[in-house]
Amino acid sequence: MVTDIANSKIFRRRSSTFTDPTNVLAVHELRSRILQDPAATVKHSAEDIHRIRHEDWWLDRFLGSVNYDVDIAYAIILECLKWRRNFEVDRISLLSLKPLLDNQLMYLHGNDLQNRHILWIMMNKYKNGEEGFEKLFTFWMERHYMEYKGCQPLTVFIDMSGTGLKNMSFDVMKFIIHSSKYYYPNAIESVLIFDNPAILNASWKVIGSWLESSAANQRHDFLTFVTKLSVTHYVPKSHLLEHQGGTDTFKFTMDELAKCLPPPPPPKPSPKLLQQRMHSIDDTTNNNVTEFDFSSFQRRNVKFDEESVTKRAPSLSRRSSRGPKNRKSHIPPALRPLIDNRVNAPSDDWSSNDFVSITPRDELRLEKLDGENDLLDVVLVKNQSSETPIMFKFKTTSPEKFRVRPSSGIVQPGTTEIIRVYLQYEYRHSWNKEKFLLLTMESSSTDIDNFSEQFKNAINKAEFKFKCRLSENVKLDQPEERRSSFLLQQQQMLNTKKDGFSLGGVNFNMPLIIFILFLFLMFQFIYILQIRSDNALLRETVVSLSGQIKEANLPSSENIVETVKNEL
Repeated sequence: MVTDIANSKIFRRRSSTFTDPTNVLAVHELRSRILQDPAATVKHSAEDIHRIRHEDWWLDRFLGSVNYDVDIAYAIILECLKWRRNFEVDRISLLSLKPLLDNQLMYLHGNDLQNRHILWIMMNKYKNGEEGFEKLFTFWMERHYMEYKGCQPLTVFIDMSGTGLKNMSFDVMKFIIHSSKYYYPNAIESVLIFDNPAILNASWKVIGSWLESSAANQRHDFLTFVTKLSVTHYVPKSHLLEHQGGTDTFKFTMDELAKCLPPPPPPKPSPKLLQQRMHSIDDTTNNNVTEFDFSSFQRRNVKFDEESVTKRAPSLSRRSSRGPKNRKSHIPPALRPLIDNRVNAPSDDWSSNDFVSITPRDELRLEKLDGENDLLDVVLVKNQSSETPIMFKFKTTSPEKFRVRPSSGIVQPGTTEIIRVYLQYEYRHSWNKEKFLLLTMESSSTDIDNFSEQFKNAINKAEFKFKCRLSENVKLDQPEERRSSFLLQQQQMLNTKKDGFSLGGVNFNMPLIIFILFLFLMFQFIYILQIRSDNALLRETVVSLSGQIKEANLPSSENIVETVKNEL
């Protein structure tokens, strides 16, 4: 009962943000941008397209995780949809997961003191390199996230007792972080690390640096290390296993899995029934037209001329624009001083030709701004023409490191487009060799998907190349923290083999052991020499005393002669 009350409070609190008209507009705008792609039904799974069409909460979760920035949410949800289709999230086979489930590697059970559900991960049941972990994690996240519509965040309990280097996987931990940031936003409230061995402290330090770039990690308590003494501050003893200091004797089985599975979906209505429902909805809509008609907003064509802006709420689209002036509500406030500096940059910082002007000229300066986790800079594309639009596309040598918003688009005559380039925080030490290419051309076409083919045949076109560097206000961490996860893990294993050995989870340093053995042998040698010296001295003393005793007991020859005479 207490859990249900807590869940309803969370749902009401999160639902209140969705009732904000601005947020509702953002949801409708995000939906229209996804569905306006004619190939959307081919690129994405049917289940996800249905969810986008009919379930506002799913879009709202992505928007809420980025403060309702439609551009960023659009890029994230496209990446999520692509991953869901390739990963086949809706078709994960339980048969392939059965060995991991039987081994009790991961399962949902119980609640913490805040009445949040707990996802238990027993890392001593996993060995680095084993397959299936990501699918099992996705299975539990998908089941819980969709059942509670993202309103009930999880507590992830990672039990590290009895683990070592062979159980630690950076790829697994990176997938958990990436999933909570891009695939299931705000699905994880906190991560508890139980009984972590000292040998893995360096590994968790690296993982902690990754979390700094996650929006969820703006709280200092997102990643918490606990022991038997402190774990009861987060999880009641009734839900802790015996080796964790609790009284719970729960053991996950396939029977428990059947209880966790959601009920089967209701049967689809017949086409005739759907048609009747649509007629009834149309009749109701015609008879009860409200002052704020969201359906008409969804069908309305988006325009960016000055007349339309004054007559209705500004569109959240960034595909084409009327310049920075009309887009202030879409740009985070922290970026506005940086954009103003670019707009007012001297002519030496601009690179221009007959139809386009670009700033900066040839170098991006990545900065750390308040409110932004990633390092970033902006590029301005100004259309010099008064008649022909400009189509552009921004490319980078490492798409996995950089986020570009927007990466392509159309700049109307006489307007300026702002391109934001984000270096993700986890790649902050690998930026120096990266390069960028901005392709621009005059074109009246709106088919951006065929940009490459159009660029080959374009008459007026230009290429702009950029390097990047860090701004003076960016201070990086120490060299120890900038090792890659793979190299750090390999270095740990090599150091263990080279400099010592592990016994029962305790690491022994070989040079120290050799030094102690050397001191012990030296002490034994000195001790033996001392004993031999004492023995020699004792032997001489005994011989001397023996001679003295003999002399004292032997009578003199004169006394013997005198004694003999007397006897005669």
